[in-house]
Amino acid sequence: MSETPADREESEFGDPLNKIWSACVLPYVGVTDVRRVVFRTVTDSSDESRASWLREARDHAAALLA
Repeated sequence: MSETPADREESEFGDPLNKIWSACVLPYVGVTDVRRVVFRTVTDSSDESRASWLREARDHAAALLA
């Protein structure tokens, strides 16, 4: 989850978390299929949005195990 709007994060930082995990951490423990999903903006999100994010996260996790 992120508190930073997507356009600002991309323009100022690129995707540092993805770079760290996909290039510097996960390959060394045998993970080659790295997928990152970001849910934003958390602080002012509705209960409905958060419930939807949880469903989406469950769907992504289930797809990795299928």
